[in-house]
Amino acid sequence: MALVAVAALLWSTTGVVSRVLFEQTEISPLMVAFIRLAVAAPLFTAIGLLHQGRGFLRLPPAAGRWLLLLGLAQAGFQVGYLSSVEKIGAGLATLIALCLAPVLVALLGTLLLGEALTRRVLTALALAIAGTALLVISPQAMNIGEGLWAGVGYGLFAAGVYAAFTLISRYAADHVHPMQSAALGFGVGALVMVPALSMEGLAPLIETAALTVPALAYLALIPTTLGYVCFFSGLRHTTATISSILVLLEPLGAALLAWALLGEALGPFGLLGAIMLTVAVMGLTVPGFARRLLG
Repeated sequence: MALVAVAALLWSTTGVVSRVLFEQTEISPLMVAFIRLAVAAPLFTAIGLLHQGRGFLRLPPAAGRWLLLLGLAQAGFQVGYLSSVEKIGAGLATLIALCLAPVLVALLGTLLLGEALTRRVLTALALAIAGTALLVISPQAMNIGEGLWAGVGYGLFAAGVYAAFTLISRYAADHVHPMQSAALGFGVGALVMVPALSMEGLAPLIETAALTVPALAYLALIPTTLGYVCFFSGLRHTTATISSILVLLEPLGAALLAWALLGEALGPFGLLGAIMLTVAVMGLTVPGFARRLLG
C-alpha cells in the first residue's frame, strides 16, 4: 500500500517541475513528453528482462495491436497534459486531466462496453462537470488570460485519452505483464513523437542545458520510471479499491505543491471544484461511498 502512495506522490511532482521548465526555458511539452517516454522505455525493458528473462520479449499474437494503441494513447496523454500545464499551471491542469479521467472511464464503459448507466455513474458525471466548471470560472483561472481555454481544452483532451488508455490497459492486462505494457507502450509513444520532434530541433534543450538536463533527468527517472515501478510493485500487495483511492494523492498533491511552490492558488470556487471532482472519483472507486452520499 505504501508503494502505491509513494508512486502517486512522485507523479504529483511532474506538473510542478514541468511548469518550472516551461516558465524558465523555451522547451516544449512535446520535448518533455518524448524524453520521459524515451528514457523510461528501455529502463522498463531492462527491469522486465531482469525479472522474466527472455520470456519478457514473447508476446501473444494479438497483443501487438493493443500495445500499439497503448503507445498512441500514452503519447497523446503526455502531450495533452503537459501542454495544459504549460498554459494553465500544474494544479489546475492535473485536477482536470486526472480527476475527470475515471469519470470518463465509467461513461465510456457504458457507451462502448454496454455496462449499466447507474445512478452512481450519472451522479459522478454531474459532479465532475460541475467541479470542472467551478475550476474554470474561478477568478484565479480567469486571471490566466487568453491561454485559459486552450489549457482547459488540452486538459480535457488528456482526460479523454487517459480514459481510453485505461480501458485498453484493462484488456492488455489479461494478456501481457504490466511491465511489458509499460516498456512497449512507452516505446511506441516515444517513436510516434519523433516526426513532430524532428521539426522542432534540440536548440531549446541545449541553450538552457544547466536547467533542462537535470530537470528532464528527474522527470524521466523519478516520477516516470521509479513511480511506475513502485506502482506495479505495490499493486501486488494492495487491493484495486485501495489503489484507486491512493492514486487520488496525485492530483491533490500536485495542487498543493503548485500552491506552495508556484503560488497557484485555487481560490474558493476552485477549491470547491477540486472537492467535487474528488468526491466524483471516490463515488466511483470507494465501495459504499456513493450509497452513503446519496442516502
